Amino acid sequence: MKITGLTLQICGMGMLVFSATVMAQDADKQKLIEIEKAFAATATPGPESGAVAKQYFYDGPLVQVTGTGRVGTLPKARVVELVSKPDPSDPDVKSSGSVSDIHVELYGDTALVSYKYDNTDTGHKDAALNATDHYGCLDTFVKQKGQWLMVGSACARVGPIPQAEWAALKKARTQEPKDVQQAYH
Repeated sequence: MKITGLTLQICGMGMLVFSATVMAQDADKQKLIEIEKAFAATATPGPESGAVAKQYFYDGPLVQVTGTGRVGTLPKARVVELVSKPDPSDPDVKSSGSVSDIHVELYGDTALVSYKYDNTDTGHKDAALNATDHYGCLDTFVKQKGQWLMVGSACARVGPIPQAEWAALKKARTQEPKDVQQAYH
């Protein structure tokens, strides 16, 4: 086979396009990792948590599977409202979170981000809720107008929930706002 100058140019262009695509994907993956770290860094409900949620949540229904297996959907505005201030029924709670083992898979303008998440709560009225819990999580993002936005989140506990903590979680659910209780089942 004879290699011509045109063949070399076409191959060169193909390599440039491929390289540019890989670089864009690497940038997207890095951005998604930064977003997950921002959520973990603002685990305590308050203005910082609300700002991160407002910036990175999809402007529509947000779907969640909680670490206790509850499934629910709330609009962005309501979720931002809930995470922007402490829970009035347990206002002294402080949470710290950390993410590790983050993996990003891109599917065009959709991404799945899996990771391990550790969360430590202190300051609860019920001491059984002052615990460190470990999760495996999977978040779903869509890219709109160049911005990655979370549309769904699912976390599963790595191990069993101690009975005292489970009882305290069930009791705490009764203190949730009625719309949250109705949205999650």
